[in-house]
Amino acid sequence: MKLEEEFVGRKEQYVELLKRVISELESDTLNVRGKKIELPDEDMEYKLAHKSEFGANKLTIGIEWIDESEIDQELEDLDLEI
Repeated sequence: MKLEEEFVGRKEQYVELLKRVISELESDTLNVRGKKIELPDEDMEYKLAHKSEFGANKLTIGIEWIDESEIDQELEDLDLEI
């Protein structure tokens, strides 16, 4: 499942978005399109990347982790044994 929110604005608006996300992460209230995002208390992979091609630039900030409980539930829904 992919949930995404898109915004258009200037640097100041992006900085405000980052501040809001940081605040929500700290208070465990981060939501994306109404779905609460719960970060685990275990190792996660953090990425910061910049791509520039033919004058088009992209800055990506990412966090990745595996939700073992979700995998277990999906397997259970499929009636598969782990």
